[in-house]
Amino acid sequence: MKYDWDLIVSSFTQQYGIRLHYEYESISCQEFRQLLTGLNGDTPLGYVVQIRSEKNPKRIKEMTANEKKIRADWAAFKRKNKKEEKIYLKTEDISKVFSKMFG
Repeated sequence: MKYDWDLIVSSFTQQYGIRLHYEYESISCQEFRQLLTGLNGDTPLGYVVQIRSEKNPKRIKEMTANEKKIRADWAAFKRKNKKEEKIYLKTEDISKVFSKMFG
């Protein structure tokens, strides 16, 4: 969510008229998730999600340079996080072993 925070903020403002910077504290977690899920493709986040999730090779080939950069940046972010997640999981496994041994 941190990666897309600026897109989320601008999308909430565009679609709902909610200025998250000022109203975030008054929105419950459940309501926030529901509003986030309800964002449409006409919002900045919706547009970017559509670009990231496109599977049609013909459409991908026809994308602008900026759209291709959005896809490439997202792929790099996912690769990086996948590596970090593996490291985290290995650390968790080691912690469990030590906990069983000495816990």
